[in-house]
Amino acid sequence: MSGSSSFKLVALVKLVVAVACGGLVVALMLFPVIGGAGIAAKSGAKMVADVATNFNAQTPTTVSTVLAVDGSVLTSYYNQYRTPIPLDQMGTWIPKAIVAIEDKRFYEHNGFDTTGMIRALAQNVLSGGVSQGGSTLTQQLVKNTLLYQASTQAEQQAAVEQTIGRKLREAKIAIELEKELSKDQILEKYLNLMNMGQGAYGVRAAAITYFGVEPSDLALEQAALLAGLVQTPTKFNPFNNPKDAKKRRDIVLSAMISTGVLSAAEGEEAMKKPIVLNPGAKPGRSCSEAPSQGGFFCDYLWTYLTKTLGIPPAVLKEDGLTIKTTFQPSFQEAATNGILGVGEALAKDAGVFGLADERLAMMDVLDATNGNILALAMNKRFGNDPNDISQTVVNYPSLPGKGAGSTYKIFPAVTALAQGVGINFVTGANAPYTSKKFKDGLKPYVVSNAGKYADNLPLWKALYQSANTYFVGLEDHIGSMDPIVDVATAMGLWAPGDTAIADQVKAQQQASFTLGPGSANPLRLAVAYATLANRGTRCEPVPVLDILGPDGQPLVDPKTKAPYFTPGTNCTPNAIPPGVADTINDILLKDVMPGHAGQTGRRAYTGDGRQIAGKTGTAQGNESYAFIGYTPQVVASVMAYGLHREAMPGLPGAEEGFGGGYPATMWRLAMENILGSYPMVNFPPADPKVAAGNTAKNPVNCVGKTPAQCKSALAKAGLTAADSGVPVDNKSVPAGRVGAQSPAVGQPVAPGAVVTYSISTGKPSNGQPCAEGQDPATTGCTP
Repeated sequence: MSGSSSFKLVALVKLVVAVACGGLVVALMLFPVIGGAGIAAKSGAKMVADVATNFNAQTPTTVSTVLAVDGSVLTSYYNQYRTPIPLDQMGTWIPKAIVAIEDKRFYEHNGFDTTGMIRALAQNVLSGGVSQGGSTLTQQLVKNTLLYQASTQAEQQAAVEQTIGRKLREAKIAIELEKELSKDQILEKYLNLMNMGQGAYGVRAAAITYFGVEPSDLALEQAALLAGLVQTPTKFNPFNNPKDAKKRRDIVLSAMISTGVLSAAEGEEAMKKPIVLNPGAKPGRSCSEAPSQGGFFCDYLWTYLTKTLGIPPAVLKEDGLTIKTTFQPSFQEAATNGILGVGEALAKDAGVFGLADERLAMMDVLDATNGNILALAMNKRFGNDPNDISQTVVNYPSLPGKGAGSTYKIFPAVTALAQGVGINFVTGANAPYTSKKFKDGLKPYVVSNAGKYADNLPLWKALYQSANTYFVGLEDHIGSMDPIVDVATAMGLWAPGDTAIADQVKAQQQASFTLGPGSANPLRLAVAYATLANRGTRCEPVPVLDILGPDGQPLVDPKTKAPYFTPGTNCTPNAIPPGVADTINDILLKDVMPGHAGQTGRRAYTGDGRQIAGKTGTAQGNESYAFIGYTPQVVASVMAYGLHREAMPGLPGAEEGFGGGYPATMWRLAMENILGSYPMVNFPPADPKVAAGNTAKNPVNCVGKTPAQCKSALAKAGLTAADSGVPVDNKSVPAGRVGAQSPAVGQPVAPGAVVTYSISTGKPSNGQPCAEGQDPATTGCTP
């Protein structure tokens, strides 16, 4: 034996005496003798006094669980797979196995085992290295807690550095900890903390990872294997090193025999058993693994939590939260199937909107009464496999895409009704129509209709039948795009603070905005229409119901001292007047409910008598289309468009696609399986005052007058005259004079309304249909 070893053995003898006399402080007085001259200047008592013991014993980095409305798990957030459980749920064997192999005097010492420390020091001196640590379970708990709580590399290094200072701090903290917690509490924390390999931390995660069972169901030999992993999880991993794992397991069983936990017969019987692994599934933490096609909702949720609410990702992944979401798995499946079902149901071609198709189709389902997002569906799966074209990580259901067409006509309609024009207001903007106020660049803005429409439609009919020219004429009457854009903003077409498009439309006075050619976000469209369904109250979309900390209380932002999320704070009453919303809803019922000529959304009707309102939309060139349908309780926004510039497909036999085709049908197929969850509730009737507006009867009869006389008379009445440009046959009126007008004398008009007149040819009508204002008795026209 070397002289150095002899000197150290002498020091150990002194240490034994010191321990017997004074415990930790006296023993530590001799640490400098063993540890070297570097700390010899300090006495053991001074060393102990200088050690800080600030310590948070909370188990770090636990799994946060994300729940759907039905209580099923949507996804999980975690850096370490750890799900703490009480000691009484850990079964019989794993606590006993851990104590036997790691700290057999655990229930005897006060956190620092002087006997074990002396033994370890002696062995280390004799071996010339570090072969035994001598740390108690409590000390190991302290060391690993500090390691897992470390937020910097320096803190991680300090938690594991091989120094007397680190050991001293652990020992002092361990002794203090045992004054605060019972032995069982310390053991519980230890068993919930430790790295047990294969990405599992704590006994519950380990039991599921290796054997697919709860800890309480572990057999003796299984518990012994898990206990053996704590020392070196990689070396004793049974998946990769089964021989070493079995040797280590049997060492644990031997320790259990030597401590009296097992009889020799029980231990030897367990040693004979082979290692049989039955790995269970870890909690899914990728949105591509979300059940019920919920990947897009899962992705939106993460963005909402981290960006909108500002919850740090580390808190979500480490603090063991319970996040209750608004996600409805059955609604999600119904929406997805509704999109995919149109191929088989209508075109007998599953590829029309199949998963591998380059045409995108999406459906956003919201609770109309509170903004809860119930489903975000599309015809692709959420995933990032570059070799699978059916996957995408672009969250199309919540992002701007292509145009939504005539779905935007509600914004000038709401604006006009709020200004008092009434539902019978006639613009006189017949096709083709040249705007009187707005331009397309340097040229006058000229618009036509998609299909044939009767001249001089009233607002209510123009809205549900979707006449383009009417709404450009309505913009002329309103006089500026500003109030229309303000209404769209108030209804939620854009997220709060997102003013880019609104500012552009106002700055350029883009009359085309009303016809929806620009980029539209299906989620924001659903919000805007939900404002109608909710009688003028706008609710921002929310994907969560509650966010609870590990204590079961709402998670609090430490900066503001307020909960990160407070339910019910996302709604704004009277974003638009309730009576205006009721009146628009009454009009849009005519687009879906049976019995209304010229309706465009009839294919969305579910056939059960339930009131459904809606609006179709088709962008220019048929490159995209949409249908937004709703009841008083739920709204769903459907959009579809191609990744390339091409016309979207129409129903069988149709040359081009429109919003009333595939989109309306997707909506119906989904809602046939969703609306049954809601009672049948009718919309409130139209508001009589809003419907009537501030209109009066037209006092001017232009028929028989010259155009100049007509213009003069209308101007005096506060109305505007416009030549229709289309002559009318009227034998009772000389050629060159006004032969017909709309609105006719006595019909309702709003202040400043346009009255359109047509010049007579002086010829008999010969049974032609009567123009508005023509008398069949005098002209010969057919009513």
